[in-house]
Amino acid sequence: MTISPNHCETLYLPLAQPNRAFAWEVFHGSHRMGAFSSQDECFRHALYLAGCIGRQKNRPVRLKIEDGVEGWTTIEGYVPGGPVCRPMPVSA
Repeated sequence: MTISPNHCETLYLPLAQPNRAFAWEVFHGSHRMGAFSSQDECFRHALYLAGCIGRQKNRPVRLKIEDGVEGWTTIEGYVPGGPVCRPMPVSA
């Protein structure tokens, strides 16, 4: 299933900011939804958020990941009616 950009939510995962203690961040629009010390924690949190937002709004959620080489890579984070995958939330 291809997600139409006009009918979905988007979470942004920019490149890490190396001079910060929590270099990896997740944004929903202009709102920072979390900051993490590792890329793995950041991705797990983004997938967890995608599922929460998608189920709440019954809309697809895509993840836009900045890769530093080609710009941004877009992947599907949640698709309504798709397989249920619920990553564990990151401990605070």
